[in-house]
Amino acid sequence: MLLDFKTLSLMIVISSFLYAITIAFFNSQANQYKGISLYMWGAVCAAIGFFATTLCFLFPDNLVLRCGAGDFLILACYFYYLGIARFLEFDFNSRWLFGFLVLSIATINYIVIFHCISIIVILFVPIYGIIFYGIACYFLWQRRHVNFSSSLYFMLFSLIFIILVFVVRCYMVIVYPATSTYSCPIQSQSINNGFLLAIFISGYLRNVGFIMMVSQRLYQDLREAALCDFLTQIYNRRATQQFLDQQFNQFQRYKTACSLILLDIDHFKIVNDTHGHETGDKILQMVAHTLKSQLRKTDILGRWGGEEFLCILPNTSLQEAKAVAEKLRREIAKNDVDNITCTISLGVKMLDNNDHTIDEAVKRADDALYKAKDSGRNCVVTFT
Repeated sequence: MLLDFKTLSLMIVISSFLYAITIAFFNSQANQYKGISLYMWGAVCAAIGFFATTLCFLFPDNLVLRCGAGDFLILACYFYYLGIARFLEFDFNSRWLFGFLVLSIATINYIVIFHCISIIVILFVPIYGIIFYGIACYFLWQRRHVNFSSSLYFMLFSLIFIILVFVVRCYMVIVYPATSTYSCPIQSQSINNGFLLAIFISGYLRNVGFIMMVSQRLYQDLREAALCDFLTQIYNRRATQQFLDQQFNQFQRYKTACSLILLDIDHFKIVNDTHGHETGDKILQMVAHTLKSQLRKTDILGRWGGEEFLCILPNTSLQEAKAVAEKLRREIAKNDVDNITCTISLGVKMLDNNDHTIDEAVKRADDALYKAKDSGRNCVVTFT
């Protein structure tokens, strides 16, 4: 047979150590995420556990190796589950579960050492794997709507596959006890070989799934950081310009209505000079939050300049956009920051055939905004 028992055992041991090294590298590069270090310790425990398991076949009467192999494999399942939970930002107290785990390991070791019942180790390792991976599957399902959901689903199916492997293993240990001994007879070698091959494949899928989750989440966070304004948590000018280009292309092709609202905070420089930039930042955050709460989900809000904001309103006529602008103006005037009243001036422009480029449309919205400033501020002016 090409893949005999010793070869498969060696493959699992080597791959486990390589997984531990790989996860350690990811932990050093993406340490802003919780859970990666815990998952890394799971890989380390798995590597030690599989190495001890391999030694058990060379020294089948060594109780320390038997107990150590089972202990580290159970700890690996625990750290894998805990790492996934922390990475998905589930905040909970796991001390009771760790206490139960320590008590269970102590009980298992006592039975093996003093009663020489080795089968309990081989039976309880997959049982604890089913428990911990089952809880991890629940956490993954609860976070299925995150921005790295595709890799999350891959991880979920990988854990389900491992659980099925463990269920089959428990069945085989109970129904065919001969397959669970370290010095297995010839007729049970094929069963053990199949189990080791399944463990090798499932371990590969699980670790690749976790690395995919870290990579995709890192990519999505970097992408959002590149498109999001750090202070106000809305789109920055670069992202807003991209949306403008998309809407203008759609207008040119389908002639769908689209309106722009360019607004500016009144007397913002005076506020900064009088009350300081910290207060100015609070006002910017308040304005961004208020505007976002009043707009539709299909509308786009971006920070256009220092104290300028641009609203893109798809499928909105000029009169509808003017009504939206008036609503925004009233809502901002209702709020204050540190007893400082804030008002905005707004210029409204609807895309039409006279706009040969999107820059011309924005320039005309800016002209309407300056007219609002010249008209006494805290008002709305439409470009006609």
